[in-house]
Amino acid sequence: MIFPFFPDVYYLSLAVIGASVVDLDTSFRYRNLVLMALVGGLLAVTLQFLQITPFPGLILISIALFFFVAQHRGIMHSILGNILAAACLALFVISFQNILVKITPDPRISLFLTSIILGIIVLNRGLLIIYALFVSIGIFLAPESTFNFIYVSTALFIGSLSHLILDLFTGSGVKLFDPISSHRYGKMTGLFIIMLWLVGVMFFYLNPAESHASLNYVFSQL
Repeated sequence: MIFPFFPDVYYLSLAVIGASVVDLDTSFRYRNLVLMALVGGLLAVTLQFLQITPFPGLILISIALFFFVAQHRGIMHSILGNILAAACLALFVISFQNILVKITPDPRISLFLTSIILGIIVLNRGLLIIYALFVSIGIFLAPESTFNFIYVSTALFIGSLSHLILDLFTGSGVKLFDPISSHRYGKMTGLFIIMLWLVGVMFFYLNPAESHASLNYVFSQL
């Protein structure tokens, strides 16, 4: 879903993370949450020892605790949950990047480390090797990425939203507006959202100059 707008490999990797993090509220993914909390704790202690803010590590611990107490297909499988998850992950990415760029000579290294660490924490082992391969090739061989907070947040959110859209096509549907509403939405809603996305993609490519100008204006206001 994000590829037509942000084909950059770094932002695609964040979208993959966003799409995968939604299912951390399932019991068979608790191993990932334990790993996230351990990495967060180790990172916080290490940064504190280096007299650097431990905020990135504390964010990871907070995310792990939040998903651990969340009910499967509850609030995290809703638009509000997607916003919260994307916002927390974006805060981690931004704060961690700000630290890495000060201690790594090549900015691509900081982008690579952020993507790989998140991949190790969030993704299934079966996806991790392929993910790491494409991230490595994309970041080091493609043109250098431009780091942008709005792009980071958008990639993570659209990635997590794509997970909800796929779940709309399952038998149980999704409570998109939980906890405000317990109504479950299904395939028709999924098809409607996909149609809106297709219209957006068509407009973006049929009117590239106007679309880019609109996006630049929105991001400049944010």
